[in-house]
Amino acid sequence: MGSRYDFDYYLACGNRDSASISSQPGSLLIGGAEGDKSGEYEANQWFLERAKGGKYLVLRVGGIGGQADWICQHYRDWIHSAAELSIDSRKAANNSEVIEYIREADALFIAGGDQNEYQEYWEGTETEEALNYLINDKKIPIAGTSAGMAIMGDYYYAPDHQGILSSEILNDPFHYNTQTIHRSDFLQVPYLKRVITDTHLDRMNPANPETRYGRLLGLLAKVIYEDNNRLNNYAIGLEEGAFVAIDEKGIAKVFGNGTNIGQDAYFLQTNGALPEQIEPGWPLIWNNSGKAVKVYRIPGTREGSGYFDLNDWSTAGGGEWEYWYTVGGKSGLRKELGG
Repeated sequence: MGSRYDFDYYLACGNRDSASISSQPGSLLIGGAEGDKSGEYEANQWFLERAKGGKYLVLRVGGIGGQADWICQHYRDWIHSAAELSIDSRKAANNSEVIEYIREADALFIAGGDQNEYQEYWEGTETEEALNYLINDKKIPIAGTSAGMAIMGDYYYAPDHQGILSSEILNDPFHYNTQTIHRSDFLQVPYLKRVITDTHLDRMNPANPETRYGRLLGLLAKVIYEDNNRLNNYAIGLEEGAFVAIDEKGIAKVFGNGTNIGQDAYFLQTNGALPEQIEPGWPLIWNNSGKAVKVYRIPGTREGSGYFDLNDWSTAGGGEWEYWYTVGGKSGLRKELGG
């Protein structure tokens, strides 16, 4: 391990010798509370099978963490090596040694942390170019948890400080903390075009006094508004124990704990109508007779459940359709079962 030029590289196990690997593409979206979660082993197995015994790289900011060590401890027979790379400045993100570390990877895991720092340090750099080379040219599997999952969407929310609450965005979709919703060519992940993602949907604690279901609805409404009212925008939200595996054909399935608490994935799309009210300083009204947003909910299981086709956003099974709407901000938020 060493720190040079605002980056750290740590080889946890294995070596950097090249291996003849042809990875299988795919994406794993992680709801944010990985670590001995039921269903996590199977989700990681799905992911690592695609690495074909290659080099597993964890990417993050803020210094080396424990993910690569954890992979070495639990999945050593599945990989050639596991390493971590922390890239902590734009200068480091353009460093040739950093780029070489990235391009060597056969499987990429983007850790949690602060997506604002990912955007600030990596976007528009040679690191961004190297990441998109891995995803779309070398075609390796990519995973992201929490902040790492957030930047995998075509749209991504990267707040400067504390993220916006459901009540804040629903009661005013132009709240100052919505100014950091980005759409760019940062990461070009297959099947996540025109998608904004969110994680930790069910988390509640002193630092997170509200769940994020309403926030996800508000983020989708704001994205549509900022995209000249185009309705063909989407959202994917995960509860903390959910793992969404998207294969190379764009079919998603969900790993989780197999209970009815904390492992659901939600796929949101508009239902043909714009918000009735989306104005600065006023609550969001998006009703459409109680059918504003069509949502497919899949509860995760250990073996991976359901399917959702991200090519057409309609072919689905193993879950159920819901409608989300609000007749007046946070106080008017509703969910109803649909058909």
